[in-house]
Amino acid sequence: MKTSGRWWIRVWNLALAGALSQIGFIPVVAVVGAMLCGLWLDLRLGTRPVLTAACMITGAALGLVVMVRAAMTAAAQFRMERPSKPGKPEQGSSSSSEESLS
Repeated sequence: MKTSGRWWIRVWNLALAGALSQIGFIPVVAVVGAMLCGLWLDLRLGTRPVLTAACMITGAALGLVVMVRAAMTAAAQFRMERPSKPGKPEQGSSSSSEESLS
């Protein structure tokens, strides 16, 4: 069985799918990072719950925005492979005209 010559499209799409499968961690990392920043600021300034809550809300909003933008950018890079027509042989396979010559 011969390959169609477009194997790189499948490889590219699988790599993007692998990256997109981990995209949900962006908001989690943003919220946890913002929470740690807020706790540190609250400890320094003595405003215990105020800055932690503000930083967590800001981190959640920014995390969602970054996640959506990253998903849209990655989705735009997916490559579409044209399916072969039912009556037409694929590029990599031998055609009937080659068989009739031999």
